[in-house]
Amino acid sequence: MQYPTSFLLAAALLAPAGSAGAAPLAPSSGHLAVEGRLDPGGRYAIEATLKDGNFTGTMTVTLGGQTLSAPLMERRSHLENGRCYFRAEQGRARAELAGKCDSTGFEGTFNTFLPGPGSATGKQQGRVALSGGGQKTVAAGTLPAAKLTCAYQDRKVSFKWGEATQYSLAFSNLGTLALSGHRYATAKSAGSFERVGADKIRLTSGPWAGAVGTLEPDRSGRPAVVFHIEENRRPDGVHIVDPYTTRCTEARS
Repeated sequence: MQYPTSFLLAAALLAPAGSAGAAPLAPSSGHLAVEGRLDPGGRYAIEATLKDGNFTGTMTVTLGGQTLSAPLMERRSHLENGRCYFRAEQGRARAELAGKCDSTGFEGTFNTFLPGPGSATGKQQGRVALSGGGQKTVAAGTLPAAKLTCAYQDRKVSFKWGEATQYSLAFSNLGTLALSGHRYATAKSAGSFERVGADKIRLTSGPWAGAVGTLEPDRSGRPAVVFHIEENRRPDGVHIVDPYTTRCTEARS
């Protein structure tokens, strides 16, 4: 059954993000539809698939008598930390929606440029409807079965006036990480590890002895190991693994 737009817009006001019965979106929730309103005087509809934390699909935005309907931009449309980001462009026209989202609602802000009305910003609120076909996020504390690739975000700080800090992805000193039984193997070494509490491991031998990793799902919902820098310094303050937080995740094809 297809509901009229007026009904969906009204329902959106009754089910904002965080409403009773709502659940967090998993990074691979599958197919979903989002429909809502732009304040003041506009509306939008999104048909998308959420996989590995990224949205693919289409977005239609109508504002000031003008309509933009275009594919969602790759890697500019994603789920991160309980917030959804959608962006679409067609020629000079563009639309970007962002905000808190869950299994029932989407609420936040919008930023658009449409020929005629020009630039507009404001608040948006919508209703989310999941239609299935997704994958569940693994529970925290799940030990990865696959070999992981490890990297961290390096930083190049400039002390020149007006120059911002530059960030780049760097391969970890670990290279790779594989866990089996109570043994670990990296690209060039191996040793033992032990479980610590419900969601952590500690490397107990080899060159990385003392390093503590947190078992948590990565952005795609798959098992990962994160070596937070706050937990990975020696008594003299020198890092055990890398100079910043290291994330070991499954390689993507």
